[in-house]
Amino acid sequence: MRKSKKVMKIAATVMALTMVLSACGKGGGNASVPSKESGANSKTEAAGDLPVLRVAMMPFITSLPTEYIKKNKLDEKAGFKMETVMFATGAPMNEALAADLWDVGAMGAAAVTGVANYDMMIIGEVLESTDGLGVFVKPDSAIAGAKGYNPSYPNVLGSPETVKGATILLPIGTAQHFTTLKWLEKLGLGITDVNIVNMDTAQAYQALQANQCDAVALNVPTFFEAVDDGMVQVGNLADLGTRYVDMVVANRKAVEGKPELVQKYMNCIMEACKALNEDTDMAADLMVEFLKEAGAETTRESCVSDLGRVQFITAEDWSNRELGSFARELGEFYISLGQLEPELIDKFDKNIDPEFVKNN
Repeated sequence: MRKSKKVMKIAATVMALTMVLSACGKGGGNASVPSKESGANSKTEAAGDLPVLRVAMMPFITSLPTEYIKKNKLDEKAGFKMETVMFATGAPMNEALAADLWDVGAMGAAAVTGVANYDMMIIGEVLESTDGLGVFVKPDSAIAGAKGYNPSYPNVLGSPETVKGATILLPIGTAQHFTTLKWLEKLGLGITDVNIVNMDTAQAYQALQANQCDAVALNVPTFFEAVDDGMVQVGNLADLGTRYVDMVVANRKAVEGKPELVQKYMNCIMEACKALNEDTDMAADLMVEFLKEAGAETTRESCVSDLGRVQFITAEDWSNRELGSFARELGEFYISLGQLEPELIDKFDKNIDPEFVKNN
């Protein structure tokens, strides 16, 4: 099952790697969809004349704290009004930042692109996880049978011989891409040793099932489908020794022009994160409702599993955390692979502002 010839032809073009520089948060869509309550210049009747903060969202667990704020009107209680805009993934969210269409939001790997190319700022962190991201192959794959190549990571499967030349489907620039590169690193391989093809997560998994590729990188909920279907994880995020962090990000114009509103939003985010950690039943119900309203297919079981793999970051956590350490790791990792210019690492110092978590 080494390759689909048609897919292999596509790979050469993709490997020019629009990669991180056309990155997305999770998934592979490129269109933004305004939420029902969005509108850059509107004010709701309930909010009266409250100052407005434009908040970018995505239909993932990343945006659940913002949904909690909205449902419980924490913004209005704090003296401002959120106007939310829904984006399919991090790529269009980054592009919208370039057009000054939002003030604050949250995302994962796409923050590397935002910081490097759009002067986006990292002002907080919303959650971290060690599970729910992994590289999968079919049970009969030679990759699944190659055990113990790297004794420091005994649960990582594969070897240079079985992985070299493999076709791997994933949404480029995402958390899945990061996980895949970490997996290859543990096998002594790099991106030029395999054929990475850009594809939406759900479609990629269908291609694996149809024997049209060698491996796929998945996130939830497709991750759980693959586990249930008996697919073999060859590189789970936890087994690769990495914690994955979703970050609170901001438009520099908002940080410099209305810092008091940004601070209020961060305060609300931390209140929401604490509530979500403390009441898992409420969190699951809210997540089901949120995803269905956003048009995403889900089940309560899937939401419970997703919530079980993450820890929302609260105000108390910041006594032992350094803001931006994961973002820098991610940036340095992509620079080491030649996917970002070395001088861009300076952005990960200039564009990380810890004041909003310190002041909570």
